[in-house]
Amino acid sequence: MKNGDYTADCRSYNQWREIMTEELAAASAFEIHCWIEETQEIAMGLQFGTPKESDWKYGIIIEGKVTQDFIDFLLSLPKPTDIEIYNKMTPFFTITLDTGFWSMHYGTEMSKE
Repeated sequence: MKNGDYTADCRSYNQWREIMTEELAAASAFEIHCWIEETQEIAMGLQFGTPKESDWKYGIIIEGKVTQDFIDFLLSLPKPTDIEIYNKMTPFFTITLDTGFWSMHYGTEMSKE
């Protein structure tokens, strides 16, 4: 999925990891978007970033630098098991990178501008 704009439905955890590996290598900053009730996910994200000021009253946005520790953490997370609503690839609702890349709806959709 190199070079240019794309949108993709991610059907497997391995596919999600492959795309994320490539995208993270080119990025220097990230945002993680979590719903306010996702306290465990928020705590995980706050290990690598800080809350971003936002008017999103239903959630929190965490911003930070893409470091090797962040990359290792993100790519080592197991596939979530709570997949009743979404076939989740990641516990984070949205991950954005400063390259224009988006992993949305728990990694089930990806796009790059």
